[in-house]
Amino acid sequence: MKSIFLSIIIIMLTHSSFAQKFDKRQISQKSELNLSFESKFRGIIKNDVIYYVEKDMQTLSAYYNGKPKWKTNIIAICGKPYIGKPAIRVIKLKTDKMFVVFGKHSFAEVDLSTGKTKYLGSD
Repeated sequence: MKSIFLSIIIIMLTHSSFAQKFDKRQISQKSELNLSFESKFRGIIKNDVIYYVEKDMQTLSAYYNGKPKWKTNIIAICGKPYIGKPAIRVIKLKTDKMFVVFGKHSFAEVDLSTGKTKYLGSD
């Protein structure tokens, strides 16, 4: 019985230690964030979920109550952009999707509930 209880405690402690520690001052209330011009912000909050661009500027994560909900690497899934740096430049929230601009003119769509990422193309 003690070993089961101890195992549960260890699992709970390790799970909580993986929660992202980000600066809440970097979270915007806006529905669109241009990281090129608004460098002090890195995320958007909507319905208690924080959508956050990680330090590598390629990964978009969702956190609910400070714990990871999903994580997607836009560049790894969509490929490097033809023009510009392989980094997220703009995130824009819609009802159930997030639109992402990366590089100069490359576009992706992310499902807000699952994190499933779809490459939309480049212009």
